Amino acid sequence: MEYFLIIFLITVLVLCVLLILNNIKKDKRLKRITEQTEKFLQGQNPITPELNDSTISHLETAIAELQRSVLSEKEFSKIQAKNNTLFLSDISHQLKTPLAGLKLYCEMDASESESLHTEKQLELINKMEELINRVIKLEKLRSDTYQMNFSENELNGIFTELKNEFLHIFPEKNIEINGTAVFRCDREWIKECFGNIIKNSCEHTSPDGKITVRIYSESNNVSISVEDNGGGVKPDELPKLFIRFHRTENAAPSSTGIGLAVTKAIVDKHHGTIEAENTASGLKITAYFPVVDAGIKL
Repeated sequence: MEYFLIIFLITVLVLCVLLILNNIKKDKRLKRITEQTEKFLQGQNPITPELNDSTISHLETAIAELQRSVLSEKEFSKIQAKNNTLFLSDISHQLKTPLAGLKLYCEMDASESESLHTEKQLELINKMEELINRVIKLEKLRSDTYQMNFSENELNGIFTELKNEFLHIFPEKNIEINGTAVFRCDREWIKECFGNIIKNSCEHTSPDGKITVRIYSESNNVSISVEDNGGGVKPDELPKLFIRFHRTENAAPSSTGIGLAVTKAIVDKHHGTIEAENTASGLKITAYFPVVDAGIKL
C-alpha cells in the first residue's frame, strides 16, 4: 500500500513539475510575442509564428496576419498619397505657367498706369501662388516625400528665433516664452509648424496683443501650447481648424486655410497629437509629442 502511495505521490509531483514548466514556456512565448509586437510598432519586421496546433500559435498567426494587413494598407496609402502628390504637382505646374504670364502683364500695366485694379489683381495672383505652394507642401508632407532630419533640439531657442522673426512683422505684439525642453525633432519643420500657429495668433489679436508659449517636459512626453488673447473662435469651429481650406469667420484676408493643416501634418510626422480650445482670453493650441529614443527610427 505504501509503495503505491509513493508511486502516486511521485506521479503527482512529476505532473506538477511538467505543468509548471509548460506554464513557464507559455509565459516565455507570450513575453516574446509582446516584445515582437512592440518592435513591430517601432518599425521592425512582423511576427513569425511557430507552426504547431497550440492556442498560442493560433494567436501568433492571427497577430502576424493583422500585422501584414497593416503593412499592406500602409504601403497602399503611401502609393495613393504619392499619386495624389504627382497629380497635384502636374496641376500646379499647369497653373503656375499662366499665372506667371498673368502676373507679368499686370506688373507691366502697373508700371505704365498704376490703378487699384492692377494692385488688387497682383494681390490675388500672389495669393493664388501661395495657395498652390502650400497645397503641394501639405500633400508632400502627407506622402512622406520630404525627408525629416531628426536631431536633439532645445525648444526655447527655437521659439526665441520665431519670436524675433515675428517681432519684425508685428513689433507691438507681446510674445512670451515660458519653459524649455530638449526634444528630438526636425528643427526647420518644427519652426514652420509653430510659426503657422504664432502667425495666426498675431493676425487675430489687437496690435498690442499677447501670445504666450508654454513648454512642458515630462519623462515620456513634451507638450507645447500657444495661447493668445484674441477672443477665440466659435465652439463649432474648433474641430475644423486643422482641416484643409477651412477659414474662420474672422480669418485674415491673406489666409489660405492651409497653414494649420500643414501644422497638423508636421505634428503627425513627429508622432504627436494636436488640439485647440477656447480659454477665457482667446484661442489655445496645444501639441503633445512622445519622447522618442534616438535609436528608434521615426
